[in-house]
Amino acid sequence: MLWAGADAAKYRRGNWSYIRAEASTRPQIAFKNFSGFSQGDVALIQQEIYEFGPYSFDSAQMLLHRGGNAVPLQPRALETLLVLLRRRGEVVSKQELMEAVWPDSFVEEGNLTQNIFLLRKELGKTSDGEDYIQTMPKRGYRMNVPVEEIGRSVGAAVVATDSGLDAWGAPAIRARRWQATQNWLVAAGPLLAMLVVLALGLTAVVLWCAELAQPRVSGYVQITHDGAMKRGIADHVGGPDAALFADGSRVYFMEGTSNAPMIAQVSASGGETGRVPVPFPLPELMDFSPERSELLTGGTVDEAGPLPLWVVPVPAGTAHRLGDISAWDASWSPDGRAMVYARGRELYRARSDGSESKLLVTLPGLGWQPRWSPDGKRLRLTVFDVPTSTSSIWEVSREGHDLHRLLSGWHGPDMPGAGPADGPINLCCGSWAPDGRYFVFQASRGGRSEIWSMPGKPSLLGLVFRSIGTPAQVTNGQLSSLAPVFSPDGRKLFVIGQQLRGELERFDARTGQFVPYLGGVSASFVDFSRDGQWVAYVAYPDGTLWRSRLDGSERLQLTFAPMEAMVPKWSPDGSKILFYGIGAGKEQRDYLISANGGEAKPASAGSGAEMNTSWSPDGESVMYSDFPFYLKEPGKAAVDRLDLKTQRVEKLPGSEGFFAPSWSPDGRYVGAMASDGQRIMLFDFRSRAWTELANGSGLMKWSRDGQYLYYLRYGPEPAVMRVGMNDRQVEEVASLKDVRLAGRLAGLEFGLTPDGAPLILRDIGTQEVYALEWHNQ
Repeated sequence: MLWAGADAAKYRRGNWSYIRAEASTRPQIAFKNFSGFSQGDVALIQQEIYEFGPYSFDSAQMLLHRGGNAVPLQPRALETLLVLLRRRGEVVSKQELMEAVWPDSFVEEGNLTQNIFLLRKELGKTSDGEDYIQTMPKRGYRMNVPVEEIGRSVGAAVVATDSGLDAWGAPAIRARRWQATQNWLVAAGPLLAMLVVLALGLTAVVLWCAELAQPRVSGYVQITHDGAMKRGIADHVGGPDAALFADGSRVYFMEGTSNAPMIAQVSASGGETGRVPVPFPLPELMDFSPERSELLTGGTVDEAGPLPLWVVPVPAGTAHRLGDISAWDASWSPDGRAMVYARGRELYRARSDGSESKLLVTLPGLGWQPRWSPDGKRLRLTVFDVPTSTSSIWEVSREGHDLHRLLSGWHGPDMPGAGPADGPINLCCGSWAPDGRYFVFQASRGGRSEIWSMPGKPSLLGLVFRSIGTPAQVTNGQLSSLAPVFSPDGRKLFVIGQQLRGELERFDARTGQFVPYLGGVSASFVDFSRDGQWVAYVAYPDGTLWRSRLDGSERLQLTFAPMEAMVPKWSPDGSKILFYGIGAGKEQRDYLISANGGEAKPASAGSGAEMNTSWSPDGESVMYSDFPFYLKEPGKAAVDRLDLKTQRVEKLPGSEGFFAPSWSPDGRYVGAMASDGQRIMLFDFRSRAWTELANGSGLMKWSRDGQYLYYLRYGPEPAVMRVGMNDRQVEEVASLKDVRLAGRLAGLEFGLTPDGAPLILRDIGTQEVYALEWHNQ
């Protein structure tokens, strides 16, 4: 079909052209980029129209309609939908979708996940209450409703504009245009050569200036000397390790043990560390007010979920609750009028006093450390992906628009441990320079963390010269660097310098002290075989799984980087070890591995993410729970029992709201934590009922005879506790006061020797605050 002259009308939107042409059938729309055709040229046009449910999709216009009204969607989301519609109910793999939607770019799977989320949000549910787009686990996605193609046409159009179309032209037209192009090139040759030389020179000057403008630091000055751990409690639930805040004269941070943390402060020039008193235990530092007069903190952990927010005046004043808001992390806007807070995958905005709260955006993972740009227009935050246990940095507008991942595909080639075997790079914990020119962040891989810098916002030169927008490494020393933050004048950068190291120690009841055990190896998650002859443990900080005899002989490494192992458990017959593994870009799940080494295989065919898996006495089944910290409603966590042979899963009766189970050696009891994180619960298989045993927390351990259940006590007097099964009497076994604990789950995890002596990993590493001079051109 041919359209020409007055039958053609042109529309423009951004860099795209629309040619509307009338023919004997329905109107046709061409959707192509301007280039290559001039006025009067002929272009071919293809149009597909699909209908599904109450929706229709026009591929030429790239428009989705419902009842005659256009549905607003981002271009990438529309392209994703078009691929699924063209395949009409077939399963389309994630890789196929990413290659079709981003053909010339390397993107992370999170970008595709965000597109699917946007589509599901706009499409809603079918009349049967199902999603229009179905997720096929480990395979991809497909349309979950019938799709009908009601129109397909290919035609030609006369271009009615001098700009033309990037489409298909007639051979004669192409030949005519190419001859004209050749003639023009011959005539303009000398001028073009001069322009090329000038362009190359300009490029060299721009790149040289960009190199000079790269920020750098100098003058490392250690400003704390107390040796205390400077981490909060957020890292236990997928959050960042630590956070620093500065007001010009002092630096604020978390300090102490993870089961008895405190808010601390030190002079910006160095000196003695002081404590900021708060009227609640287990505080978590989140932000500093723009006036540098109040700290925003999380309060008591009342449940395995978000923390009530508190405002703590400094240097003195009475702390008070911030409305009725609970969150994992939060921050105030630069003008002090608003705030944002993260609760799981949801980011909210409210007034600075916590009122008028509303959902800002749903994130592709758990949100942490939201940081406002100095002009208050944008937010950058850390997003933790639960299935892969990796973190990345995302940006969104203050209105919740344009959510996108930063540095997608960036691998930090100059980082220590940059080899593939060291696993994925984790980006987190960003901070803006006061003038907004730079954004610094923490990049970690292979047990090392360094601080990097990137532009605060894209520049025209950065779009032309990619190297200008590439992150620049700021720190590079023997210590890892964490939690960067600028001084208010932008002249200093404060970081935490860290060197991880632990010493395994056993509690000696005779002396009342912890003493080195197994030669003081730096190991956590220690577990012993039932016959007491073998020990399994996880090397710290490497995260590799090992086994040996008690005297250290026949030592064998069972897992290797990038796999990170946790919570190993010997099978009752001593032939296998069950452990929780986190692989590079893989799902978190339980694995089984032979005690003699070999391939680690998934313990179940389920989705993974089993918490604190525990063997049955006969070794035929295991028990585990959900991670309540990752659930939107922590109280819905429950304990499940898995038959390893049949893969059948059944819920333990009445276990809703309980997690981290531990099966007694005689099989009669199961200990678990209540979702408030403060009560030890006990299930009796004889009575089929739950009872409350004591107040406590941590990953519980049974004595080898099943007569005692050991757990941890939090607060100002932390200790290893135990409760007897016969008399239900509670007693303190070993005080942990003033004991610095190390390990992946420091403050939650401990061990027991075969004779019932508590084991801990004492922190003997280095963790201090440093001040660096910041230089930029």
